[in-house]
Amino acid sequence: MSKLAGSLGASATDLAHAAAIADATEAVEDTGGLLDGFLQAFLLIFFSEIGDKTFFIAVILATQQDKATVFAGTFGALAVMTVISVGIGQVFHLAEESTTALAGSNWDDYLAVALLLVFGVQTILGAEEDTAEEEEEDAKVAVAGMQFDGNAALVLSTFALVFAAEWGDKSFIATIALSAAASPLGVVAGAVAGHGVATGLAVFVGDILGDKIPERVIKYAGGGLFIVFAILTALEIGK
Repeated sequence: MSKLAGSLGASATDLAHAAAIADATEAVEDTGGLLDGFLQAFLLIFFSEIGDKTFFIAVILATQQDKATVFAGTFGALAVMTVISVGIGQVFHLAEESTTALAGSNWDDYLAVALLLVFGVQTILGAEEDTAEEEEEDAKVAVAGMQFDGNAALVLSTFALVFAAEWGDKSFIATIALSAAASPLGVVAGAVAGHGVATGLAVFVGDILGDKIPERVIKYAGGGLFIVFAILTALEIGK
């Protein structure tokens, strides 16, 4: 009887150890997934936003209005846009999970790979084109004639202007694609951080950097990152 009890006790202990190991392994995998999602989203957003229309909108407004207020309106719009895009990506992911038993393929991951590859190739092919001046001119047109009656109006107007300019933008669609295939929390955190750094540069030192942005280098780096993350996502599908 004592042997049986000892055997049962040993079995329970082994099961507890196995469960603890499984929990620890899952925690490590989750942490790795969060970190991967964060780094991918941060780098993609940062290199996508530097020198684009919303960047120059923030630069122009910051030279005319209170910088902190402009930052609040711009960053607020981009943060909300990030949450929306990640939410859309999760809708695709949930749709994929509900149809996998029938379709037998991770189509949301394949869609993410395709979008990242397209953006990467487009960005690299356009690296030799001087589009920064065009983006800046578009930003000037968008800002022209805007009047602000106090900081609250400035925040709201900046928020609305940046939100409208960012909707459907490359970084918006890239965030959707990335969140469908990576950790949504990691993507949210990384994308928001990327927007924060890019917006901070635009608002506080953008007037100095405006004519010194290495547009070609930024585009080659951004395009290369899109392609690298497309490949990494494709490799994860087979695991």
